[in-house]
Amino acid sequence: MRKGEKTKQYVIEKTSLLLNQRGYLSTSLAEITDATGLQKGGLYNHFRDKEDLMIESFKHCCILVNERVESAIASEMTSIDQLLAFTELYCNLDFPGGCPITNAAVEADAVSAPLYHHAQEAMKGLLIRLEEIIVTGITKSEIRPDVNPQDTALVILSAIEGGLLMKKLFPSSTSMTAVKNQLVRYISCDLK
Repeated sequence: MRKGEKTKQYVIEKTSLLLNQRGYLSTSLAEITDATGLQKGGLYNHFRDKEDLMIESFKHCCILVNERVESAIASEMTSIDQLLAFTELYCNLDFPGGCPITNAAVEADAVSAPLYHHAQEAMKGLLIRLEEIIVTGITKSEIRPDVNPQDTALVILSAIEGGLLMKKLFPSSTSMTAVKNQLVRYISCDLK
């Protein structure tokens, strides 16, 4: 990796969690330069503009979350156990600032079409991954053949994302535990 590529990667790693915690759009350039130690001109040697940096930082956060997801799924043998592992991991997502996909989608909706598009694609990737697990489960007779993979993936991920929002709004409530317990029952009982 050349020096310029190393610097760019360093900036992405330094800013990704900062932007996810403080806001992709609301984090000032001064905060970014403080975090990276680079001046504005140094940043723009590696990124077209702040939006380009936001998108690269967002993608980096998604990679970090996806690595956790894949690690949790890989340790399970059946599709039901993989869905349960996904649910456990995502319901207990300990990621600075919360779910980067939700954060980017909410913040960028009317302000940054490119960031919003990347958030859509990242969410679509999670849905497709869940659908793949469900299809495999149907093929292996671990999941009922009449289960709709797209609908089931949507229900699981929507419930989790809703629970994460409730947890963010009401940190002391047990809403996330209730969502997780309901999903565990749904996956363990209704899908078989």
